[in-house]
Amino acid sequence: MGASKVIQIASLFCLIVFSHISIALPTSTYNDVSNQKTIDDILKDDTSFVDLDEAALTAPKLVSTWVKVDVSELPPSKGRSVLYVDKPLNSELELYLVQQSKLLQQIHIPSDNFSPSRMQSIFPHIYFSAQNEGAQIYIRLRSPYKVMFNFQVVSEEAFKKHSQSRLFWYGLELGLLYFIAMALVIMALLSRRQYLALLSVYVSFLAIQCSVNNGSIYFYLPSDVSQLVSSFNGSWLILACALCLLYHQSYFSIPQTNKTLSHVTWGSAAALLGMAVMSFGMGSALSVQLQAIASLGTMVVLGMMYRSAKQGFGRDVWLVCAAWLPMFMLGIVWVGMQLGIVTNGRMLGISKLAVTTHILLLTVSVFMHDKKQKDRFLFYSLHDPDTGLSNRFALNNYLDQLANKNTHHTLLLFRPLIIHSIRLNLGVANANKHLNELFGKLYTQLDTYGSVTLEVSEGTKTEIFRLDDSTFAITLIGKLSLSQIEQYVCILSSVFEEGIEYKGTRLVDEIEIGVAHSPIHAKTADALIQRAMLALSTKSHDSDRWQIFDVANSVISERRMQLSSALKDAIDNDSFSLYLQPQVNLKTGKVYGAEGLLRWFHPKLGQVPPDEFIPIAESSGLIHLLTEMVFEKGLNYQKQLVEQYPGHVLSLNMSGKDLSKKELLVHLITLVNELNLNPSQIVLEITESVTIDNEDNLKSILDDYRSVGVKLAIDDFGTGYSSLAYLSRVGFDELKIDKQFIMDIETSPSNQTIAKAMSDMAHSLGLKVVAEGVESIESYTRLEHYGCDFGQGYFIAKPMNYEDYLVWLYKVSQSDDVKQYLAL
Repeated sequence: MGASKVIQIASLFCLIVFSHISIALPTSTYNDVSNQKTIDDILKDDTSFVDLDEAALTAPKLVSTWVKVDVSELPPSKGRSVLYVDKPLNSELELYLVQQSKLLQQIHIPSDNFSPSRMQSIFPHIYFSAQNEGAQIYIRLRSPYKVMFNFQVVSEEAFKKHSQSRLFWYGLELGLLYFIAMALVIMALLSRRQYLALLSVYVSFLAIQCSVNNGSIYFYLPSDVSQLVSSFNGSWLILACALCLLYHQSYFSIPQTNKTLSHVTWGSAAALLGMAVMSFGMGSALSVQLQAIASLGTMVVLGMMYRSAKQGFGRDVWLVCAAWLPMFMLGIVWVGMQLGIVTNGRMLGISKLAVTTHILLLTVSVFMHDKKQKDRFLFYSLHDPDTGLSNRFALNNYLDQLANKNTHHTLLLFRPLIIHSIRLNLGVANANKHLNELFGKLYTQLDTYGSVTLEVSEGTKTEIFRLDDSTFAITLIGKLSLSQIEQYVCILSSVFEEGIEYKGTRLVDEIEIGVAHSPIHAKTADALIQRAMLALSTKSHDSDRWQIFDVANSVISERRMQLSSALKDAIDNDSFSLYLQPQVNLKTGKVYGAEGLLRWFHPKLGQVPPDEFIPIAESSGLIHLLTEMVFEKGLNYQKQLVEQYPGHVLSLNMSGKDLSKKELLVHLITLVNELNLNPSQIVLEITESVTIDNEDNLKSILDDYRSVGVKLAIDDFGTGYSSLAYLSRVGFDELKIDKQFIMDIETSPSNQTIAKAMSDMAHSLGLKVVAEGVESIESYTRLEHYGCDFGQGYFIAKPMNYEDYLVWLYKVSQSDDVKQYLAL
């Protein structure tokens, strides 16, 4: 009972505009329950007609309702008059002009509105004149539901004006529908938004259904095509319902938020499409009852969608709901008519009003949604989506404005160090929450201090910018002293060091800070950010909190960038040279071999030491190309050297980045075999820092190289944290004591002790010992006394190219003891 009341109230609200009817002529009615009587039967016996004294004509459901209008009572007129009927939807209508029981004219309009006269299709009417004395007009109406209807009698001139007006408004309505459908198609193609494409198809089906309902389809399509389209009356409504569901599912992203509802929606849409396809296959229209059920089912599913989307879309749900509300109301009236709760003859007018309002509101909804998306896109083009902070583009714009006004300002970049760890362990959402809470505290303290210190108006908020995933910035206005900058550094540090509570645990953080000032360090926004980034990346030696931009660091950074860009070309052009530095057997005084050292001379930058280009090669992924180059040059030199000096040993450096590269091992094996070298006379030197990570993995890799027959040496021993016992387990053949322990061995008792201890322990583990940095005959003699096996350093010889090395090697080979040659 409650549902009936709701439907009645909603229907009355929609009908209030269309409830008027004017009957000025004697009228009587008769209901033919048998639906068998023809006009001839009525003319033979019209005694069953009863006078109509109600405010409206009402036709029962599926009953032929006859109405007799005595037009002879009209006052005399010069021209013709017209009786027209507002034909209800899906009803069958017949008009008969009778004079003195003789049928003069008849008009038949079927439920699909087809008529040879196109005007009859949208505006059923019949002409009569004053000469038709004693004339009567009979109206027969049969509707699939209980319906009210009305007729009007007007002059021919008034009818023409009225019909032209109706044609104009029908044309305007359909033109609006098709125009909007086309506009939506264009928007969908340009923006690639699926829901707009679905909406355009929905509007197209709605336009077809409206033109079928009011008969205007016969005006813009050929008669045979329009009659075919009209024969599927109701199927277009079913298709529109299916597209309506699919549009809402795409618009609200239902599959991502509610899998169950998504399945219900797809099932409902598939059922509706199946009904339409069945209608097309059978070649007949769907019943109005089936249309009503489909409309009711669509409204139920839509209600579930709006309820599900309410939390995620907020006010946008109400905007979309308002746009579809006219169609909901129309559906309620439609269902009410099928249930017999609502009796209505103005359904065509109501649907016209509802569709027009719906399309206008839908257009507004699409426009507002598109505007919100553009606003959102514009917002996120200047803001970070995770934290809502202004991004790098916004910072650039702000700094440009300050630079254009010649305003002094200082840029502070800071990087929280714990954020990456929080993301890995607690997730991105918790990391962003952590940042937002810290920034909330930071805003308060910055504004409190800034209102006193900086040249800003009261109430101005210090803005925090996010440059990238882990770097943030604030801008300080005015000429600030170092002490004031230090104070801001303290504020930033204290907030992050204080941290926040998370599930009973306090998450504390620390930050790195880089500072640059405009116009002292840079005059443009890009340059100022670059200077501050450079300061941020520079490790401070005198402060653990912040680093201000230094020109010297800029020069170093610029040189590093130049080297990075030139490195690949240098490799491709074979611009590297392999120098050889001799190694001497300290016991015998004979040359043991040499270490291959890579050298690079750049035409503009000059001699580039390995300490510069090796880290760049490792970070850029080019180190394996350098290692291959060292292998090829070194082993080719070794091939020539062993022909003259059969016992010569060659040591080659290998980056830790290359250890796991199987192709490098294959390359080494190929060169050894091609050159027919003794692999035991080749030593691969690996830096100690590489050996302290994964013992099992490292041992497996080194075993692969040892299986080739080459020897392995641990380079720069003493600079890392590995123990001799560890090195023994991994498996090395030689140990090279770093030169920092050898160069001042004559004056440093501690280094003497370290060198002696290293030699003894290495020998006890079966390792040979090589000392780097032998700079004098005293160092040479002392290391010999300590039992060190081999020596290498400037006292013996500097690194030299291959030709010079051959000359040097020939000279020293003439002496029984290399010391005799070196001491000269």
